Amino acid sequence: MPTVLIVDDEADTVMMLSSGLKLFGYESMMATSGSEALEQIDGRVPDAIVLDLMMPEMDGFEVTRRLRANPGTKSVPIIIATAMAVLDAEDRSREAGATHFLYKPVSLSALADLIRASLKNP
Repeated sequence: MPTVLIVDDEADTVMMLSSGLKLFGYESMMATSGSEALEQIDGRVPDAIVLDLMMPEMDGFEVTRRLRANPGTKSVPIIIATAMAVLDAEDRSREAGATHFLYKPVSLSALADLIRASLKNP
């Protein structure tokens, strides 16, 4: 079963995405901050990452840059899922190294499809 790390400072969002992705056959790792996500990855690298942009302390752009700089995670698909309504959020995400970009609220089936496609074509 592929593993997806879900990173969002809203615990309810993390739980909802985790429960929903389980229905599509994905196991979840969960983190509510960028630093927690990076710590978890030190112990176990997920197959894909779903990442929020707007988080305290370390935003999703910085988390993405750090993941791409790490040889162990540089090729892990990163799907940004955000409510950030800034015109350049998608461009900045892709510049940082994100694979895909979605605006919240996220359709679970669309997210599962993106994860599946990312795992087939890393």
